Amino acid sequence: MTLVDARIGEKLEVKGVQGGRCRDGCGQGILSGLATRGLHVGDRVRVLRAAPFRGPVLVEVESSGVRVAIGRGMAARVLVEPASAAPSE
Repeated sequence: MTLVDARIGEKLEVKGVQGGRCRDGCGQGILSGLATRGLHVGDRVRVLRAAPFRGPVLVEVESSGVRVAIGRGMAARVLVEPASAAPSE
């Protein structure tokens, strides 16, 4: 599932990205963009808000408390799974 499929309040683990240009590695541009905002693969997040009319999705990174707004197009490519189903470290 992707971030746009998630429910408000749901806790998730970021698993990767789908799609993207493959010149420099598929999805590397998206991953780089997320990293500059403080969000990385493996982070656990909570969905705080999904703006209507294709607006951004707001998530909070569990480990740092950083809130990250992600445009709907990018959020549709961020692969996540429920944190309860994710293996604990």
